[in-house]
Amino acid sequence: MGAKEHDEKGKTVGLMIRMTKPIHKSGKIVTMDSGFSVTRGIIAMKEKGVYGQALIKKRGRGWPKFIPGDEIDIYFSNKPIGHIATLNLQVDETQLRVHCQKDDGYVTKIMSCFGTPSEVEDHQTRRVVNGETFIFKYPEAISIHNKTKHAVDDV
Repeated sequence: MGAKEHDEKGKTVGLMIRMTKPIHKSGKIVTMDSGFSVTRGIIAMKEKGVYGQALIKKRGRGWPKFIPGDEIDIYFSNKPIGHIATLNLQVDETQLRVHCQKDDGYVTKIMSCFGTPSEVEDHQTRRVVNGETFIFKYPEAISIHNKTKHAVDDV
């Protein structure tokens, strides 16, 4: 079959660039699952004028490159459910953001090159843990992820 366009950047990064080609230079946001939580891919998309964001999960080899996932989990270990924070990382000349929110038993982490930890006023949720109710609002990146994560799957 041969090499595909942009595969010199890595197979997943090349795929991320190719799949967003129709919307390059549009400034649109593309939400992806953890299979696309590739730091270089998120940065490559930004360079093409598309803002990618991907759920971050630990895999067999560990966290995606440049993502201090274990340190994030330690930071959130004593925080209340709903607590949000954004970690800003410098990768080469690009500002990479890791948007995080504490949930019951885990921390949601989203990698992107955009966004703020601002709460989305119209996207509230609740959790009941050991009889105690926690009501909180999602931050921007996690709200976008939760509202759109099955948009293609469910078509």
